[in-house]
Amino acid sequence: MNRLDRISALLVQLQSRPIVKASEMAERFGVSRRTIYRDMCTLSEAGVPICGNSGIGYSIIEGYRLPSLMFTKEEAMAFLTAEKVIGQLTDARNSNYFRQGMDKIRAALRTIDKKYLHAMDDSIAVYVSKSSRETLPNLMQILLSSINDQFIIDIDYTSADDKQTKRTLEAVGISYVYPFWYLTAWCHLRKGYRFFRLDRIDNIKIMAEKHTKEHPPLESLRGAYDPQSLKEVTIQTNRETAQYHADKCNYMGLSNEKELKNGKIEQTYKVYSFESVARWVLANADTTTIIKPDEAKDIIRQIIKKLDL
Repeated sequence: MNRLDRISALLVQLQSRPIVKASEMAERFGVSRRTIYRDMCTLSEAGVPICGNSGIGYSIIEGYRLPSLMFTKEEAMAFLTAEKVIGQLTDARNSNYFRQGMDKIRAALRTIDKKYLHAMDDSIAVYVSKSSRETLPNLMQILLSSINDQFIIDIDYTSADDKQTKRTLEAVGISYVYPFWYLTAWCHLRKGYRFFRLDRIDNIKIMAEKHTKEHPPLESLRGAYDPQSLKEVTIQTNRETAQYHADKCNYMGLSNEKELKNGKIEQTYKVYSFESVARWVLANADTTTIIKPDEAKDIIRQIIKKLDL
């Protein structure tokens, strides 16, 4: 990236963020902090009212507005791709908000780029298998609002074994782990951090009470379940199935794998719920069986009973 492009990118960062740190920008653009300092001086000399505080970062003085920047064709295409993904992987209201934003992006494009985007619209598609239970239409916006305002929420939740519970939560963040969205929250009932699948939330209400404690960043809570609540399940499959589904096996919690004398592959999983492994075994029933425990086998039996054969 040449200097002119870097300074332009810095200007975009200053417009889109309350604080811009020199260290973060140096890492992003692959230059030294001193180079970022010089670039900021260049912007300041060009008339951009930049306020810099040592140890904090740079910002544009409140009230100052810069002219709108034009999107490039490549940036607009990236937005179009994101629109397809969000339209399929988030709830109806959130998807609608993004479409409204996309209309504003299209309005800012040159006529030739609008035509290009329109022509490419049918060339990008995202196909996902819909959950059998619809997510609440405005769930994500409600959750994000409660996180930002730090209000406690009450939810009605259906667990993996179809048990319905009421939970009082302090929401920390939402994350997507294929193929589901999850809420990470401090659970008042369990006195610990737990994950809740969004498509299993049946009802939600924001309460008047504020969070009772300060919560760590979402990233630091990955895998924050109590290890003592992990359950172990052992299966046997053949080599071809194990290799073909290697990525999915790791995602489901594969902790150990060994080849037996008969050529079978024995896998051990550590999971919080047997359901995901049980459904995976059922989908590969011609090559894969559950060895233990019986609770995991029971889930398969329950699923088979519900089938209208």
